[in-house]
Amino acid sequence: MADPDQAGRPSAEWIDQLPACVAMLVGDTVRYANPAALRLLRARQPSDVIGHEVDVFIHPLDLHRALARLRHAEGGGINPVTEIRAYSCDGQPLMLAMSSAIVVVDDERAVLASFLDMTERAAMEQRLRQTDEDFQRMMNTMQDVFYRTDAQGITRYVCPAVKNVLGYTAEEIIGLPAAAFYPDLSERDALVAEIRKYGAVHDFPGRMRRKDGVIIDISISTQALRDEQGQYAGVEGIWRDISERKALERRLKHLATFDSLTGIHNRSSILGILERLLQRRPPLSVLLLDLDYFKRINDGFGHAAGDRVLCRFVQIIEGEKRSRDFFGRLGGEEFLLILDGADEAEAGQIAERLRAAVSAEAIALAEGEAVALTISFGMTQSRSGDTRTADVLVRADRALYRAKQMGRNCVCGESSQGGA
Repeated sequence: MADPDQAGRPSAEWIDQLPACVAMLVGDTVRYANPAALRLLRARQPSDVIGHEVDVFIHPLDLHRALARLRHAEGGGINPVTEIRAYSCDGQPLMLAMSSAIVVVDDERAVLASFLDMTERAAMEQRLRQTDEDFQRMMNTMQDVFYRTDAQGITRYVCPAVKNVLGYTAEEIIGLPAAAFYPDLSERDALVAEIRKYGAVHDFPGRMRRKDGVIIDISISTQALRDEQGQYAGVEGIWRDISERKALERRLKHLATFDSLTGIHNRSSILGILERLLQRRPPLSVLLLDLDYFKRINDGFGHAAGDRVLCRFVQIIEGEKRSRDFFGRLGGEEFLLILDGADEAEAGQIAERLRAAVSAEAIALAEGEAVALTISFGMTQSRSGDTRTADVLVRADRALYRAKQMGRNCVCGESSQGGA
């Protein structure tokens, strides 16, 4: 019996030198394998491959196709390259790119198969497919909007989440300039300039216009893209709708600055304004306003009625004061009015006008009832030595006290005797 390691060996010795893997099969049996094939199949010796049926090495799911190709080659056909899943002698999975054709060796027809190891490439392709699938799955589930633009600012990719944010489908946006969705192009220019300067931005504020025309606040985190020559090639990044966050920030800022009942400056805000004006040292007058006998309104009609009176009082003052002046609530029924640039004479005229406007109106309450309201004013002017708000407020408070002592519904300055 012939040595299985040599049986059926092709006479062309050069086949042993080929870097490509070559095997010869008669029927379904391997009759020859060159050294490259033996190495690929991890054979410790030729007999690990030669003499074995082909089904030992072919994946079960590809076996039917592999045998059909053998029969086709035996019939004189030439099989083009195809990929076959296979196993090495030690059971490791392989991916082979294989072609085959009929040959005659020692008057015996056989199939000569050549194949290349595509395992690494197949694994890489699988990883790439998996990466692409992971990317698409992530894009499809993102709530934020991932996007990419080219160097001209044209949108080249945007994830499906843009539909939920802007109302446009991704297909409607791709190919359009990103600037088309900015209500103010200067904001887009500022973003691009920042990216070109620093290479990236984080939480950059901006605005976009939705399909229905509504303007939303967005936050952008993005970075520059570079081509192979290092030239600017566009940007990619993420932006998110922060309209609710911005609305909350504005609400919190408003609450921190304005009185929740009347809508004018609260104590902290109006005192802060006074402090800043004192540092500038302009001429200004300060008026403390106190509603006369306001406790009677709360006790007689309830606090809800008292709140309505306060709100109407504020409306009257807001309508009568100058636009350049600052009006705030210190607490309860006490208010502060800062007359920017007003001297004592002008301040007295303004205060009298305000006092008269308030006392002239009967403020309506519930169930057809109304109440007459009067105010007492304490007035002072800023001095060169004033460095704290307390310096001014103490004098205004003393003047207010004198106004109340003199019967209320009057304006008292630091040295005046008051009047109504």
